[in-house]
Amino acid sequence: MNLKKYFSIVVVLVAAFVGASTLSSSAADPTTTNSTFAPLDGSFEPTVAPADGDNVVHVGLYGTNVYELSFEDNTFYFSGYVWMRWKGDLSPTSTLEFTNAVETWGLMITPLTEEPEQLPNGDYVQTLSVQGRFYKAFALNDYPLDSQSLSIMLEDTTNTADKITYKVDDAQSGLDPNMRVQGFQVNGLSSQNFLHKYGTDFGYTGTSSQQTYSTLQFDIHIDRNANLFLWKLLLPLLLVLITNWLTLMMNPKFVEVRTAMPATALLTTVFLQLSAMESVSQASVLVLMDQIYLVAYASIVITLAQVILDNRSVKEADEARLTAISKRDRVSLAVQSIGTAAILLLLIVPKLMS
Repeated sequence: MNLKKYFSIVVVLVAAFVGASTLSSSAADPTTTNSTFAPLDGSFEPTVAPADGDNVVHVGLYGTNVYELSFEDNTFYFSGYVWMRWKGDLSPTSTLEFTNAVETWGLMITPLTEEPEQLPNGDYVQTLSVQGRFYKAFALNDYPLDSQSLSIMLEDTTNTADKITYKVDDAQSGLDPNMRVQGFQVNGLSSQNFLHKYGTDFGYTGTSSQQTYSTLQFDIHIDRNANLFLWKLLLPLLLVLITNWLTLMMNPKFVEVRTAMPATALLTTVFLQLSAMESVSQASVLVLMDQIYLVAYASIVITLAQVILDNRSVKEADEARLTAISKRDRVSLAVQSIGTAAILLLLIVPKLMS
């Protein structure tokens, strides 16, 4: 097939592509236009806890279990208790919403009593058993020495902040001492008040479009176990690096062995990284463990390149030349090991100390 035939085929393919694109465009309704919506003037801002008043609802949380953390889906399961205490006829438990709950069909909110109970001081209280799956966008930049906050967010579905405002019952809120999160250390509970301004009237025309709701966020703080990183992730990588550097201590005459060792170390490092990153494989950022492996890759590639360079001149080299090559290898070994160790310490130590 000559050049003209090739050219004709290319022209036909381009014409077919242009024709298909034209037909696709003409098939759409020419009167249909895309609507561009102006951004709503909404906000989600932290605020101080309100002073006691008739519209204040005291909210407490007691966590019993956290399990099935998914760093790919950014979700976790929580079970525990939430209680509300208020004055008058507010009935906040009937309009309570967990705004970061997912799979709401599986969210179980069970009142421990059919009706709120009245306390001797006239306040009303009702406790709810809560079990469900919740969303939290995990920050994985420091993996595997990361700290996470598992958030439970509460908001009223109907009453704006002037009618119901949440205030945490911080004296009684907490976590069960038996709470365990596999691979993490549980470091306590904190809370934060927010004002959630939606910037829309939700279809209720004629009303204020700046509807603001009180939001309360509880955070369960967990730190990943450093021993998991040191013994299961870092130690195997260091052993591979040491094996790679031992190449530079061997006699330059052992060409095949010296070439195979860094090549094998490179393949082993690839598989180690795949295993180490399995739980956060969908992370869209360069995490700490990625940076550590980049340092390891650089050292192994440098060793492999030096071995290949040595192999080019070692076959016909005399003893003096072999001695010079060995000396150069020792210098490279010292520079690589010290440089790699220094960079790894700069990456790891600040995270361990924080």
